[in-house]
Amino acid sequence: MLSNKKYLGTSLATQMILIPFLLTIGLLMVSSITDGLSSYELGRDARELILLLIALTGSVMVGIFVGYFFARLSKHKPDSAKERYFPALVPIIYALVFAIVALTFSKGNFNSGWWGVYALKNPMLLIFGLGLSLSGLHFIIPVAELMGYVGFLMGIGLFEWTAKTAANGTLARNFKVALVLLCLFVFAFSGIMSREVINNGMIELLYGKSMVGKDLTEFDLMEKAPFKPDNGLAKLDKPASLQFTELDSMPRLDGATAAYPVYAAFVEAVYKGLGDYYTVNKNNNEKDISTAFVASERFPLDLVKCSKTGTAYERLIAGQTDMIFVAEPSKAHLEEIKAKGDEFVLTPIGSEAFVFFTNSKNLVESLTIKQIKDIYSGKITRWKEVGGPWNKILPYQRPENSGSQTVMQNKVMKDMIMLEQTRETRAGGMGEIISQVASYKNAKNAIGYSFMYYSTEMIRNNQIKYLAIDGVKPTPETVRNKTYPFTVPVYAVTLKSNKKENVSKFLNWILSEEGQGLVEETGYVSAK
Repeated sequence: MLSNKKYLGTSLATQMILIPFLLTIGLLMVSSITDGLSSYELGRDARELILLLIALTGSVMVGIFVGYFFARLSKHKPDSAKERYFPALVPIIYALVFAIVALTFSKGNFNSGWWGVYALKNPMLLIFGLGLSLSGLHFIIPVAELMGYVGFLMGIGLFEWTAKTAANGTLARNFKVALVLLCLFVFAFSGIMSREVINNGMIELLYGKSMVGKDLTEFDLMEKAPFKPDNGLAKLDKPASLQFTELDSMPRLDGATAAYPVYAAFVEAVYKGLGDYYTVNKNNNEKDISTAFVASERFPLDLVKCSKTGTAYERLIAGQTDMIFVAEPSKAHLEEIKAKGDEFVLTPIGSEAFVFFTNSKNLVESLTIKQIKDIYSGKITRWKEVGGPWNKILPYQRPENSGSQTVMQNKVMKDMIMLEQTRETRAGGMGEIISQVASYKNAKNAIGYSFMYYSTEMIRNNQIKYLAIDGVKPTPETVRNKTYPFTVPVYAVTLKSNKKENVSKFLNWILSEEGQGLVEETGYVSAK
């Protein structure tokens, strides 16, 4: 009995101290592989999948190595085969219970504090867990630990098989089956925990790296800010015929994310005084240069901002800006400006396609206007009803008062009531709706909408495809000749009460050959 207790204690110590220690050493070694992967043209999803596979196989191999030599060198082996295997089950079940609890209460979010509790259950895992967490690879922690313990069990079995020690006591058939089922369950559970990493990694390896993020950030827009080198903005081949040099008299601008490259190009061409100011102060950290022409709150760097459609309308109504570049106003914004005794003046400066898209693997290529309306009103719920598979349709929507949601309500649905948004179908940003539809888990059932320029030029994605509407695909040609049903204007919006001379001058210049040339070069269809 005493030898059995020593065997149990030695087994548990070996598994819960030595295996985490070796995994930590392995993490330091694998970090060099992580650096090497960055030299290949791999996206984040593919890299995470490769690192997951390395962690899985490496942990199993570490466990097998430790288990085999533990069984070989152990001096206190119980005579009963069941007692020799039983200590190897304790850490597996212990870690599995904690992992199931953490996965359940965190709802799959590896940034949740529940996974911190999981890591704290074994202090030997703290350095290992901290290293992976700081690298953004939280999902590897439970998989690596469980695989290490399963490998230990397999190592004992390997030694028993090669050393022919079964003569000292054979395992009952039921116990063998239980061991195999437990190992299979751990492998399956690890796959469930890592399913998103596996799915996203596989789709990236099969279809190429996705260029989409959740949404364009302030930093992304700063890359396109006027006067910044290599911003990729459309440019005139000679100085613009209109030049603003006095900062105090320049029209204040704001707008939608999708329109930012075109009005940023206008600024770079016309706002000479602002460009001179930026050049002089671009290395001055006290001037808020980091957010200049996107979100700065300091004059004159706040003359140009990008607050997105809803906020841009609110700022225009409040008199905080002179001109915004957006889609048409929502009913709420129209009521708000009417209540103030004023009106919006909408000047079309270009045309754009309002597009519907689905995942590139969806078999459906075209929808009718009626089918679009029926999908978003809840009358059509499955792709089978429009020529696709049986899968239920997941129709993503944007928030109320956003530019694309307003166009969807006013131009597409018109008097029809749209489905209530759910947490699952609501996409906060335009980039997010593209990301959600492109996501592997939504491959067979998601549909979304946006503006063509944004989804093709600003957020490029190779995992979505545009749907033809009534047989017409959205292209610059079908937008230009207006054969595409949902061709929509891009507006420069001002207030009727705003009589500033430079506002009207700037608006006239935008509609001139120079301004419209920048519209075309940016990627929109000109208004003329």
